[in-house]
Amino acid sequence: MNLISPPRLIPSLSAGFNTVAGKIYLILLPVMLDVFLWLGPQFRIDRLFTPLLTEYANTINRIASAEMARQINDLIGLWIESLKTYNLASALQTFPIGLPSLMANRTGDLTPIGNPAVLEINSFSAAFGWWLLFLVVGFLMGCLFLNTLARSSAETPTKFELKAFLLQSGLCAIFILTLIAAVILVSLPASAIISLLAMINASLGSIALLAVLMLMVWLFIPLIFTPHSIFLGQRNLLVSALTSIRLVRNHLTGSSLFLVAAILIAQGMDILWKIPPTSSWLTLVGILGHAFIYTSLLAASFIYFRSGLRWLMEIIKQQSARMVQA
Repeated sequence: MNLISPPRLIPSLSAGFNTVAGKIYLILLPVMLDVFLWLGPQFRIDRLFTPLLTEYANTINRIASAEMARQINDLIGLWIESLKTYNLASALQTFPIGLPSLMANRTGDLTPIGNPAVLEINSFSAAFGWWLLFLVVGFLMGCLFLNTLARSSAETPTKFELKAFLLQSGLCAIFILTLIAAVILVSLPASAIISLLAMINASLGSIALLAVLMLMVWLFIPLIFTPHSIFLGQRNLLVSALTSIRLVRNHLTGSSLFLVAAILIAQGMDILWKIPPTSSWLTLVGILGHAFIYTSLLAASFIYFRSGLRWLMEIIKQQSARMVQA
């Protein structure tokens, strides 16, 4: 008889929000990131890339048909407009391991204290260097954030250990690189097949695209708790991934509901946080609210995963006992 119930949505969410409400310092890192992206200097690369895009558009106009040239020029125009407000420092928000950020995807040239300082990057080597620096710093901050949440959301909070943190960061880096490689391996042949089918029939191409997206979901969603396993002390990436897959597969409905609920809460509240313009101090309220909601949801995910692990261990124990009896 199973004496441990499977992880539940509402108790996990409630515990996550209560954890952050009782330890409000947990939102500090996301708030610091958003304040920096909001009021700090803007690292711009539009002067570096706009001439290249313009030259590319001119080349397309010379060699392509009028219809194709028009479509490509429209796309290049969107890129150029986006570059005018793009802040290279937004690379501090890394995915899937990173800090939640409200301001990374928001644009605006005005702040409550006036126009932000603008640092124009005029060489490709400098642009790459800054991008890499922001990426590494953002990733390490994200690992520190998740490490803190994992320790603080435990029934008995534990102390920070540098050696464990470095190991967790390394495992997460390998995990992300493996995910990127897997996505490339799946998407390259898939894109070729979709293009071929689309040339034969547009409906076939749409069906193939939908099938590929469903395949991506089927392959990668079960890995969603892999970082949780890493930050809860698992020292083997493969075991962490298999633990996540096994939990999701054994409790697919509950895990899916938790994921959907977390996304709906986060995205729904983002509509509210984005109402104030970047020139208003009310944006600070949005930053604080965004940090609280996302930190609470992430804390809830650790609590949900812990509960799921206990339930999964009980299932494995019962299965082993039945095998012995048989």
